[in-house]
Parts: sequence; C-alpha cells; structure tokens
Amino acid sequence: MTEKGQKHRRRIIITAVVIAALLVGSATITAYAMSARTVIIRDDDQTQTLTTTREDAIEILQARNIALGNDDFLDLGEFSAESDCIIRIYRAKEIILEDGENVRRLRAAGTVQRLLQLNEVVLKERDTLNCMRTDLLVDGMHIVVSRAFDIAVLDGGKSQSVTLTEGTVAEALAECKLALAGDDYVEPAPLTPLEPGMTIHVNRVAYRERKTESAIDFAKISKKSASLDLGKTKIEQAGVKGKLETLYQDKYINGKKVESIQLKETVLQKPVAEIKLVGTKAAKLRAGAIPISELAQPASLRVDGSGIPSNYREVIVGTAKAYAGDPTTAVGIKPKPGYIAVDPEQIPYGSQLWIVSNDGKYVYGYAVAADTGGFVKKQSCTVDLFMNSESECNQWGHRGVTIYVLDLPPVKF
Repeated sequence: MTEKGQKHRRRIIITAVVIAALLVGSATITAYAMSARTVIIRDDDQTQTLTTTREDAIEILQARNIALGNDDFLDLGEFSAESDCIIRIYRAKEIILEDGENVRRLRAAGTVQRLLQLNEVVLKERDTLNCMRTDLLVDGMHIVVSRAFDIAVLDGGKSQSVTLTEGTVAEALAECKLALAGDDYVEPAPLTPLEPGMTIHVNRVAYRERKTESAIDFAKISKKSASLDLGKTKIEQAGVKGKLETLYQDKYINGKKVESIQLKETVLQKPVAEIKLVGTKAAKLRAGAIPISELAQPASLRVDGSGIPSNYREVIVGTAKAYAGDPTTAVGIKPKPGYIAVDPEQIPYGSQLWIVSNDGKYVYGYAVAADTGGFVKKQSCTVDLFMNSESECNQWGHRGVTIYVLDLPPVKF
C-alpha cells in the first residue's frame, strides 16, 4: 500500500474512534439525565432543592449532612424513588399535654394528631381539643383535651341524659331543647358550671284555682227573761249555720301541690243567730230565811224581797256542796261561814258574791272567794260552801245555787 493510502486509512480509523467515543458519552449523559430527579427537602422552615439519582431518602439526607434527632419526625409521605418528590422533616418541640388532671411535658414533632397517637391519647365521641388535629406542633404549645361527661336532666319527673365537655346548666337545657316558662325554675341555677355526674332538676310550676264551701257558725245570744224561773233556759230562735265560698289558688311543682293561697271569700248564705232565754225569776225565799254567812255585808249591798242583790255584774247558775273543819284557806286566813272554795280560774280569789239556793229554802248570803276546793279536778260542783259543822254540811247536801258576782272590787287578803 502506498504511503498516501496508509495515511487515508489512519484518518478513517481515527474518525471512527472519535465517533464511537462521542456516541458512548452521549449515551451516558442521556442515561444520567433520564435517572436524575428533583428532590425538595423541607426541614421545618428551611427548604433545599437538589437533583439526585439516589433512591434512598436517608442517603440523600446524609449526602447533604442533614441529621435527625431522636424525637424528630421524618415524613416520607411525599417521597418517591422514581420521580420528583418532597422530603419533610419536623423537628421536635417542647409541648404541654393536659388531659383532665394528667398534665405532661413532652417532646414531639409533626402534627397534634401524631402527638396524640404516640402517647396513646384516644378521643371519644364529643371529646374536644383546644386546637385542630392537623395543626403543626410549635414550641411551648399547650394542648388541652376536654373529656365529655354525662349530665342527667330531670324534667318534671322525666329523665334524659346529655353529654358535654363544658358549659353551664342553661347550655345543657338548650342541648336537651328544654325551655323554662312562667315561674318554672331549675336547680342548680342556670349559670352554674357543669360538672361530671351532675343532675339538673327542672321544676315545672303550675297554678290552679279551686272553690270550697264551708259552714259559718251562728252566734249564740243569751237574753234574760223574768218570765222563766232562775236556772231555766229556753230557745227562742234556733240557730242556722251560714254558707261560705272560698276561692283558693293552688301552686303545684312537678304535679305536687306545695302551697295554697286564699284569694277571695264570698258569703253564700248568712247565718241566723241562736237566741236563748235565760230565766231570772228567783224562787221566793221562805219567810224567816236567815243568811248562813257570818261575814259582815258591805254597806253598799242591797237585796230585794226575792233575795236578789241590786248591784251584780254576772250570774252563775250551778251547784254547791259544803265542807267544814279546814284549819286555813288557800289565801292564808282562818275559814268561817262566808269564805268559800272556788275554781280560781272561774271565780278569782277576793271576788265578792251573794249566794242563794235555787229552791228558795236557803240563803248562804254574802260570801268571798278565799279557798280552792278539791272539787276542781273532779268538776263535781261549782262552789264549796264552808259550814261550822258536819251536820250543817249534811243538811245542806248537794243542791242548785245561784251565784251573783257583785259589782264590787275584790277583797285584798
């Protein structure tokens, strides 16, 4: 081969080698371009963007000298080994987690939801948080879990339950769609804060009117009658009871009557008074009837021929027994005919009296209440008259008497 031919061949070979080298380099560049991708690293507030062919996220971070702490959170939810992607890093924060009485200081990264999951805090239906579950944790964050609790509501005897985390009695009623009307009231008061296990009592108040009829007692009037014997009585006019209508307003709480208020009274029928005649006609004393009393009569005392004193203020018709032998009276003086035993609640000590028997046989005469008789407890007679002897007592016996209470001041002992 000539020298010129050899040179031409060498040029051809060199050209082929160059072309082959260029083809290999182009293929390598094309392969790299096809496998490389863009990765964005979001490290809290810092962002890095890089192109890499690495398929492992940890290797990518190590290549960038990015280290993770024990409590940091690497979020690979948006990472891909085949395409453009994002690597997120959440750095640990100091958090306060309050769950009822359990208050903890924690280090955690990511969202509130992740913190709850890591610490096994389960929220039941109607439990609430003071933040969103998707909120990112920040340093010093105070997360409060409010646990729902049951409240019993008794409405006029009907019970229902409501579950809340907080609020007042009024808000619990609103949740139950209960309203107060008129004089209805609730216990505890509407603004009382709710507490676990609380029972709310709704008291329904109602008013009803009613009428009743009752009898009106008739008055009893006594009139003296000189035509009737002393001690005798006669009904001149019979008494008739009247009728009274009373209007009441009754107050009911939860169907139970608790109070009645009288609103009005109306007389439907007036009563008719009873009129009783009381005899004042005294039996005539037998001629020569001498007073048994040994007490000196007051100068102002006047007695007519029928044995009736002129100056008396009250007449008591009753019975009298006689007694003797007592050494002293209840007022501390020595007894003698004229000082008599009485019931002091009916006839006070010191009262001045004139006493005659109703049969007209005896005049005991002027007397002063000065003793208390044993008859008071037994109510066996009205007065007990002192006599000088047992025989006189036996002669007197137990007989009806008329006692005139004289219109004179009481005797002082």
